[in-house]
This record gives sequence, C-alpha cells and structure tokens, in this order.
Amino acid sequence: MTESQVTAPDARPWLRFYAAGVPHRLQVPDVTIPGLLDAAARRHGARTGFRGLHRAAGACAETLRRRGIRYGDRVALVLPGCPWFAVAWHAVLRLGAVAVAIDPAASRAVLRHQLAHSGAVLVVACASAGERLDAVRADTRVRDVVTVPDDGEWPGGSRPRKPARTEPGAGGPRPGDPAVLAYATAEGPAAVLTHANLVAAAHQLALWHPQLRTGRETALAVTPLWQPHGLLFGLTAPLLTGSRTILLPDPEPQALLRTARRRKATLLSAGPADCRRLLRRPAHELEALATVRTWLTETLDAETADRIRGSVDAVLVEGYGIPAAAGAVLANPHGANARPGTSGLPLPGTEVRIGREGAPEVGLPSGHAGELLVRGPQVCAGYWGDPAETARRLLPGGWLRTGDVAVIGPDGYVTVIGGTGAALHGEQ
Repeated sequence: MTESQVTAPDARPWLRFYAAGVPHRLQVPDVTIPGLLDAAARRHGARTGFRGLHRAAGACAETLRRRGIRYGDRVALVLPGCPWFAVAWHAVLRLGAVAVAIDPAASRAVLRHQLAHSGAVLVVACASAGERLDAVRADTRVRDVVTVPDDGEWPGGSRPRKPARTEPGAGGPRPGDPAVLAYATAEGPAAVLTHANLVAAAHQLALWHPQLRTGRETALAVTPLWQPHGLLFGLTAPLLTGSRTILLPDPEPQALLRTARRRKATLLSAGPADCRRLLRRPAHELEALATVRTWLTETLDAETADRIRGSVDAVLVEGYGIPAAAGAVLANPHGANARPGTSGLPLPGTEVRIGREGAPEVGLPSGHAGELLVRGPQVCAGYWGDPAETARRLLPGGWLRTGDVAVIGPDGYVTVIGGTGAALHGEQ
C-alpha cells in the first residue's frame, strides 16, 4: 500500500472544502489494472458486466499471446469507444504489454508518427482505418494488424484453451510497469503512464464521488477512450465504483439520448463540445436525461453550465485533467462548495502550485496567474524515449508542468485560463 501524504492543513487550504466523505489522505493499493478487473469481476458479478469483460479480456489476451505479443511489447489500439476497445485494452495490459491508444479518425501523418514513435508491433484496428494503416505500415515496426469487425466475435475465436499468463515477469505486469503511452498532441511526445498511475487516478475519481451507489450506477461514457481522461471515466474508475458503463462508438446526440432513455443512465461523462451539441437538441428530447444524477465534464463557459443546470436535475461536476496526469487533477466538490466556472480543487493526494511563466521553478502567491504545476501519484515519471523532454516537463520534486496558465485563489480553488504556448505542448 502506498500513500500520498498530506502535511499541515494550512498548506493545502482546499481540504476544508472537500465534500463530506471525501478523504484528505489517499491510500493506493499496490495492484495493477488486471488486478482491479479481477476484483471487479469477483465483487460486482454478472449484473454489471465485469464478469463477462473479464472472460473476454482473458480470451483476447490469449489470442494476442498466440500472435506473439509478450511482456513489454507496445500494441496500438485504433478503435472507437466500443466494447472491443475495452476488451483489447484490458487484454494488452493483462499480458504486461503497453497500450498505445490512437484516435481512429487520425490522419495518415498522425498514424505514422504515433506508430513509429511508440514502436508498436501490433495494431488492433477498426475496419475503417485499414486503408490508412496500409499506407503507413512500411514506415513502422508493426508486424501484425488485427481488424475488429463492427459485430461478431474476436478474430481467432473467443474461447482459449488455457488462460493467458499474468504472473509478473512471465507475461503479467507489476504496479510500476508502463501501461499506456499517452500522446497529448497529435505529433508530440508520449507520457508513460504506469499501472500505479492509472490505479491512483481511478481511486481519486471514485473517492471524489461518495454519492455514487456501488454497483448500482449506469454510466454513459462519451469521452473518447483514446484519451487518458476517457480511459479514466470509461474503463478504470468503474472498476472501483462497480458502475455499468455504456460505451458509444459515435456520440451523436440523438443516439446518446436514445441510449440514455433506454438504459436509464444515472451518470454521464462528456466533454464541453459534446455538452454543447446535446444542448442544441429540443428541450423535450433532453427529458431522456431525467434519470441522470451526476454529470461530469471539463470546465465550461457560464452559459453552457447554466443551460445544463436548467435542463436536467443532476449535479454538474466541472473538472480538469491532462494526459500526463492520467486525466485526473482537479474537480469541483459536490454541494454548496462547488464554484461554477472554476476547475475546482486538487483531487485527494494531489498538490498544485503556480510557477512563473518561463521560469516555473519560481513560485507565485495566490491570486497571480502563471503556469499550473501538479504532483501526485497519478503523474507520469517521464516521456517515452526522450530524456530531454522529461527534464523539460518534470521539475525537481516531482512537479509536472501542465503547460496551462491558471490562478489559485487563497481558498485553493483553481481557475485554468489557457495554454502557455506551443513550445511546451510540442507543437510547431
């Protein structure tokens, strides 16, 4: 068991605004993502679908093992937010391999960069990506492509003769092993997220929402799974909350609303753009969201936030996360302490401070705008194959440069204003 320590309360003024039931200390068990899935399958059973996901991931892992995937290999997932993404992702991690999630709509240039940079040796892709993959494969180390059909079972069969091996060193991971290569920009560097980073972020999100009824929530995950915050909302945190998660390959508003009505969704996670698209639908269609009790999103403009509150009887939680911190940094608390328009408070075990732009090692007092710095157990320890990038983005003491300008109030609430410039984000 590892623990993120909290020192004197006055050093972290945000703690006094935490909602009831949210701990000030974060204790993270020394387990892996496959360990969380094993526990979820035992604890939550068949009703939430984790038992079936566990079986499918084990079968898929054995298929990948037979195709030559071994401990430490990188496997690219070029898939939409569909159940096969969840199966393949868990299968890759169960073998101790590293997942490289890529936008299925990515251009050839982006595919070429991320496949070549990551060193992926196998790609699991949707059929629509086939032509683009064929065009760039010769420039990469990819030796095999598995195409997942829109329907039907996994290629190679879904019933392995024996389960995939998961013991550390023989195919399975350790908590400190790499799990995901996360690209913040299309052609930039990739942060290395370990199993421990992902497990910590899952605990942070689950602890922040003590109002969720364990094993009784139905979540609609609209956030893209090829981004770490999508993995957090759609795949990892539900392993702890026991939420039955509905994945939508195409988050088109009408399809989303039909699914919400049919499945009686109680939790919705969606980015600002998807929120605005939903609000363009007629008011009577939004009645499909009547069962939603919690709506998770990023920091919104005041008009969009007000329209959501006026349209549904749900708790709106605005937050902020970045890929290099596994998608988890800040969130508004439930109840009267929520501050609309801000990005909220540091999640349990997380510390934030403001550094001077251009000289982030120089701290600024509350109320002054500068670069937001963060540290915690969810923060990556480096960037893939790039010591120079690691040194530039990770400061002494484990502080990560987010690349975003923010202000921290005297009460600890953070308002993210914008980016510090193209250089930090790896743009040209």
